[in-house]
Amino acid sequence: MASLLPRVKSRLFIHANRRTTNLLDGAYASLHVGRSLDFDDLRVYVPGDQVEDIDWKATARTGQPLVKRYLQTRRQDVLFLVDTGRGMAAVAEGGEAKRDLAIDIVGVLGFLALKHGDSVGMITHADGRVRVRPPKSTEGYLESLLRGIRDETTLDGEQSDITELLRHVARVLRNRGILVVVADDLMPPDDLDDTLKALGVRHELLWITVADLDLISGDGSRRQIVGVEDDQLIPTIFRSDRKLRRLYAEAATWRIDSQRTFFTRLAVSHARVGSIDAVVPTLLNLLRRRSRAGI
Repeated sequence: MASLLPRVKSRLFIHANRRTTNLLDGAYASLHVGRSLDFDDLRVYVPGDQVEDIDWKATARTGQPLVKRYLQTRRQDVLFLVDTGRGMAAVAEGGEAKRDLAIDIVGVLGFLALKHGDSVGMITHADGRVRVRPPKSTEGYLESLLRGIRDETTLDGEQSDITELLRHVARVLRNRGILVVVADDLMPPDDLDDTLKALGVRHELLWITVADLDLISGDGSRRQIVGVEDDQLIPTIFRSDRKLRRLYAEAATWRIDSQRTFFTRLAVSHARVGSIDAVVPTLLNLLRRRSRAGI
């Protein structure tokens, strides 16, 4: 069976231009929690680094901008909390499987984490139980995480339960780190407020929603659409009903606006991604917005 990480890296380095890749690398560096007073070494500045980290004396000596690295920022645990419920086996907004978008999101951020000396781990909720894969720092291990997403996310799996997954993490996870939630396009329940607030206090928290396919327009192929949660066929005749299309568009806009309001209120960095091609630019925008906000 083909490896998944090389495919992710190929898209990152071939399809994304070099400038975008460098920007993403620098934006990831700005994500690290806090900074130690213990100076370790210097590295070349990349776009997205904090200006206050530039060592101006070293920069003047070498003729190229150099930034300081601190012991505390050299290594952290990046934990991916991935929704592997049945809904993630459905089709995303761009026509690809949501599962494949989740693999690319985790693959890109996981690769950047390893490149910066961090460790990567994953927690999922499948088959009625929470599965914990503790952080490690090898590409082979990241590959196993990506395969875990692929193998756990199936049409005959359970419904998504991101709430139980997050509550489990809030109960058991004590070491400070970076948490990246990759979830289906659902409106988070209000009773999740306290859980997200608690996680946000202890960790860097990012939430990435994998956007739904437009159930009226479909993927442009005129193929029939079946709901993965209830196996109900969505009649193609609905696509020619102008009133229904308008009502559906209004409901979709309301859901997106409600998600944005929910995450903004809780100070959780949030982004929506709908296609494979949008993964890298969406992650770059998310990290840069977070850096500019000083979160």
